[in-house]
Amino acid sequence: NMPFAKLFTANFLPQLVQVYLKQVEGYATGQVWMSLRVRSLVAMFLSDCVKEKSSWKLVKPHTEGIVSHFIFPQMCFSRADQELWEDNPVEYVQKRIDPLDDFGSPHVAASSLLIDLAVDRKKSTLSFILSFINNVLTTYAQSPAEARDPRAKDGALNMMGALCGGLCSRKSPIYDTLPDFLLTHVLPEFKSQLGFLRARALDTYCRYSSVQFQDKQVLGSIFESVFGLLSDPELPVRVHAALALQPMIENEDVRDVLSSHLPQVMQMFLNLTNEIDSDTISPVIEEFVEVFADRMEPFAVQLAQQLCDTFMRVMSDAVSKVPEITSANLDDISDKTMAAMGVLKTLGTLVLNLEGSPEVVYNLEEVLFPVVRFVLEQRLVDLYDEVFEILDCCMFAVKAVSANAWGLFESIYTCFTNDGIDFIEEMLPSLDNYVSYGTDVVTSNSEVQARLFNIIETVMKSDRVGENDRVCACKLMEAIMLHGRSKIDGMIPGFISLAAAYLLSSDAIETSHFLVHALEVVLNALHYNPSIALTVLEQYKWTEGIFTRLLQSSSKFSRVHDKKLMILGLTAVLSIPAAQLPPALQNGLPQLFEGVLQTFRTLDTAIESREAMQRMYEGGSDDEIDEEFEWDGNEDDDFEGGEDEDDDVDNYESEYLQHLASKASKALGGNTDLENSLGSDDDEDDEYDEDLDEDYSLDTPLDHIDAYLVLQDRLTEMQAHNTRTYNTIMQSLSAENGQFLQSLIAEADQKRISQANGNSQQ
Repeated sequence: NMPFAKLFTANFLPQLVQVYLKQVEGYATGQVWMSLRVRSLVAMFLSDCVKEKSSWKLVKPHTEGIVSHFIFPQMCFSRADQELWEDNPVEYVQKRIDPLDDFGSPHVAASSLLIDLAVDRKKSTLSFILSFINNVLTTYAQSPAEARDPRAKDGALNMMGALCGGLCSRKSPIYDTLPDFLLTHVLPEFKSQLGFLRARALDTYCRYSSVQFQDKQVLGSIFESVFGLLSDPELPVRVHAALALQPMIENEDVRDVLSSHLPQVMQMFLNLTNEIDSDTISPVIEEFVEVFADRMEPFAVQLAQQLCDTFMRVMSDAVSKVPEITSANLDDISDKTMAAMGVLKTLGTLVLNLEGSPEVVYNLEEVLFPVVRFVLEQRLVDLYDEVFEILDCCMFAVKAVSANAWGLFESIYTCFTNDGIDFIEEMLPSLDNYVSYGTDVVTSNSEVQARLFNIIETVMKSDRVGENDRVCACKLMEAIMLHGRSKIDGMIPGFISLAAAYLLSSDAIETSHFLVHALEVVLNALHYNPSIALTVLEQYKWTEGIFTRLLQSSSKFSRVHDKKLMILGLTAVLSIPAAQLPPALQNGLPQLFEGVLQTFRTLDTAIESREAMQRMYEGGSDDEIDEEFEWDGNEDDDFEGGEDEDDDVDNYESEYLQHLASKASKALGGNTDLENSLGSDDDEDDEYDEDLDEDYSLDTPLDHIDAYLVLQDRLTEMQAHNTRTYNTIMQSLSAENGQFLQSLIAEADQKRISQANGNSQQ
């Protein structure tokens, strides 16, 4: 239906554009009245027209009128804004400061249209837009006080704020003028008699806070003003002041001054959160907690208690309204839930930044865990992610599972049996911590084992979840086997059975992600105890099918962790005396060892990639990252007002046509034995998606195992006690593989020498 799309664009779209432009002209002259919703929709339509080449040619001659008579009035502080400010400042904050709450308003739509004009058609529009803003600001500054229009200045600063993403770029043609802009038109309004101008000045400075001043004392003066406005009588001003402080703490001098006022400032933030019942301030509190982590310890418990009190007040009110939800209170419940979510995120950040203070974290648990239990028992599913993160942070910070944390385990299990299966991914880090840091309890308490197995079994068998969730179950099985070595024998058969149900069915697995993790359940079982694992596989006649699929899928094992597990699992099988191996494996010993060697060939590369990724993430970059806004050509070109380049938005028109064609189409109703199989070169790569991404943060007991030393130990053991297997695999080696094996042994020898030298120097 591409011909229809082109027909529509050529014949219908121009007429629609003319109708919209006529309405805009009537609105500008006062002859046409538009409701708020209509103004918003008109702005959205014009935004699309700006991006599409043929419609832009129709809109372009009207750009100046659209900016000055349609966009600008929507950006100004209106009488409706004034009434909302005075009658309900909390709602003003929620609607005007949080753009999501104000989505669909003409202000937001006009702001988006302005950005589209300045970004997508900057050669034709940016010069006029900036000149218009400058004229409004200059007129205001040069007029006597009684003749000034503060609403117009608010609109001009609002427009500048909307364009900050591009204008703050160091490549911006007006970047060097921004310090003077702030000093002349923005900072003086911190002392304005009008609350809305004080708020607008704070908002504008916040957006341009990356601008540097030659006079270092200017920043100190700004800080004093912003800090003072935290006590402003007007609520929206206080909120904007808190938001403006957030970027300022990047400056070391500001941090030093703030540190002495930290308890006072945090209390102000908490008071604001209690006043507005939204998450607007939460990112500020969270960043303060992170930046000043080393100074939070003395009053961390007090801060956490106040945050928890705020959470309980907000959510108790929200929960009380749930039984009688109406359209009137649904938004209120949503706002309160978002506020509570912000509080929980701040609490998680607080705990995480106290990792080096276990006693403080234990005291925090006393305060935090009642909140976690409340969320789980009330089944507040929107907050599950945050409370599980708090629990995860607490256990991770102290590297242990306290009695208080174990007290929550039953609540977590009950939560899972109710509706938590949909949140197994959020639960996994906490469950993994119970296993990793509470191994003694897990391995000795049969009831805990039963609870964990039931969670795993439910996820693996349920039709309600997808493969990502089953991967979580596989990871939990792996954690239990790696940490509970020699102590959870009874769980191994069940784990193997759950994985085999998918591995032995040709169409049960859809992604390589799940395929690898299901196979790793078997490899973990072999690493845990090869005799138990092989007994289970042979009992149900799964041996041939599982090992065939394992080696055919070996190329999917791309991460360091995967490769180590492959080596450990296969060499564990080779450690079993040949006579005790299942007959199918006795015939495939050369192929098993070939799988080990092939894995070693790519192990070093995987390790290097992982280390490089770790350096990149941990080292970061000190270089300032310039904004995504791109300036075509040299800087002056953008102000020459020359001919417009129709290709400013290169691919939009073709995408638009494809979109129309798609819509039209829908409207019209368019619509062997083991030895051979182990040695086969055929793999399943094409059946699945891409390889797993390396996770440098993955921390398991395998990290402390050196695969080279394991291989050398296995071969030495086989040569002494399992000569049949040793001779079989050695005689099967090609000359190339023989040389490669010798290099692996030499590498192992070198590692042992390095370890010995390191130990002797300690």
